[in-house]
Amino acid sequence: MATLSIAELVRGTQGALVGGRLEAAVTGVSIDSRTCAAGDVFFAIRGPRQDGHAFLADVLARGAGAAVVSRYPSEESWPAEFPLVLVEDTTHALQRLAAFYRRRWAIPVVAVTGSNGKTTTKELCAAVLSERFRVLKAGGSFNNQWGVPLTLLGLSPAHQAAVLELGMNAFGEIAALAQLARPQVGVITMIAPAHLEGVGSLEGVQQAKGELVQAIPPDGTVVLNADDPLVLGLARKARGRVLTYGHAATADVRLGDITPSGAGLAFTLATDGQRADVRLPLSGRHNAWNAAAAAAVGVALGVPLAVAVEGLGRATPVKGRLVWREAGGVRILDDTYNANPVSLRAALEALRDAGGPGRLWVVFGDMLELGPASDQAHAEAGRWIATLPAAGLATAGAATRATAAAAAAAGCPDVLPCRTPEEAAAHVAARVRPGDRVLVKGSRGMRMERAVEAVLARLGEGGTRC
Repeated sequence: MATLSIAELVRGTQGALVGGRLEAAVTGVSIDSRTCAAGDVFFAIRGPRQDGHAFLADVLARGAGAAVVSRYPSEESWPAEFPLVLVEDTTHALQRLAAFYRRRWAIPVVAVTGSNGKTTTKELCAAVLSERFRVLKAGGSFNNQWGVPLTLLGLSPAHQAAVLELGMNAFGEIAALAQLARPQVGVITMIAPAHLEGVGSLEGVQQAKGELVQAIPPDGTVVLNADDPLVLGLARKARGRVLTYGHAATADVRLGDITPSGAGLAFTLATDGQRADVRLPLSGRHNAWNAAAAAAVGVALGVPLAVAVEGLGRATPVKGRLVWREAGGVRILDDTYNANPVSLRAALEALRDAGGPGRLWVVFGDMLELGPASDQAHAEAGRWIATLPAAGLATAGAATRATAAAAAAAGCPDVLPCRTPEEAAAHVAARVRPGDRVLVKGSRGMRMERAVEAVLARLGEGGTRC
């Protein structure tokens, strides 16, 4: 972040200064008292579990440069010289500051959304653009009402482009985030049953994701998956250029045959008479589409295909997203960041495609936020796992009891429904042998990474990445 005066902080948040001087300045932004650094402005966010106002004394002790609050500190001895900005709502103030700050930078911003593949596509876009630009990218899955503004506030004169990820649970959220970010390029990866509790149906998902298409200005570019009819249907809402990618013969960036290769993929990309061979160091056939989307973003911003392919070859797996780990001769596919029916199918495919003589096992936690579709989706998951075929399945959570029942009915030979990820992991870890492969997957709220660590601990402390 570039230095921001308290006067600019007040103007950007539309707050009132109730302490300190307008001439002072801050050099960073924080919403977490544990990581607040000297010179940061701390936003006292009222979240679902914590109220940042309870930690104002902590950030003062850490040397914070200012704080944005919705009520005055209760401490009687609060220093009058400390810059304190009073606002009605600290989350809205953070967003207003990010929008104010974003207007400083005349650089291209890329925004990525979709039911699956947002984070990986964001990383691949950054890898492609980094071949020609100094790129700011969102950390992890900074894709919500706090993560997007925090990312934007990380812009500095060193950056020539930025890549963001936009998530949603309800209508209007992507539109609001896009209003802050003002992207010139918008990417939609796919539309699938996810967050149905908030938007009700697959058509609702399409409508919510389409808010990004509508936010791209007439001189911008929308990048759409040509192989997903619901995504491609959003082209009618675009006000500017549309670039498509995928296997379809009409795609602007065409994806050739995909061959799994060890822990990666080999395929071709072609556009405007150019053709290039890609060696992508990521597992899962679906990541070829994510790579094609990133190449299309490169095309939109003037990166030649050959250069984009070099960037793709330097990509690295994202934590918790189809990352292979190994212990005791057993390979564990960690896909624990999140889950919905489409991403489960992709993970099962990656488990199968990895090859080898060993047996296949699955540790599976509940898929959350599926609304009325949950029971059917979890039962269908059990049938998919049985026909993999899997040697065994251990589930964690209430919803996956339907998965366990369906898998057993479909002939999966070793099925156990469990209460916790650790119990499910212990069941599988006691049965695997060298050469076997294990998929661990579930929604973020299930914390299935605990199952990965439990398997690794049982088979060999820590494990290694493949």
